[in-house]
Amino acid sequence: MDKKEITSAQIEQWKKEHGKVFVAKADGKTAYYRKPTRKDLSYAMTLQEQPLDMSEMLLKQCFLGGDSVLHEEVDYLLGCMGELTQRMMTVKQVEVGEA
Repeated sequence: MDKKEITSAQIEQWKKEHGKVFVAKADGKTAYYRKPTRKDLSYAMTLQEQPLDMSEMLLKQCFLGGDSVLHEEVDYLLGCMGELTQRMMTVKQVEVGEA
C-alpha cells in the first residue's frame, strides 16, 4: 500500500482543525484519526446492533491519514475497536441531581 508520509507539520495542522488527533500503531503501520463529531456519532449509533460495522464506519469517518489498513483489515480493526474508539469518544463526568 502506497501512503503519503505524515509530517509533524501535518499533525499540527490536523490538531488546529480538529482539536485532538489520535494515533494507532501496529506492525510498523501508523494511522491518524480525529475525534468524531456529533454527526459521526449519530450515524454510528444507527449501526449499534452491529458493533464491528459501527467501529469500522466510525474509524473510516475519522481517518485523517496514514495506513488505512488499521481500520480496513479485521485483525487490526479488532485491535482499534477497544482503546482507540474509547479514547476518541471521551465521556465527561456529569453530576446529576434534583434542584
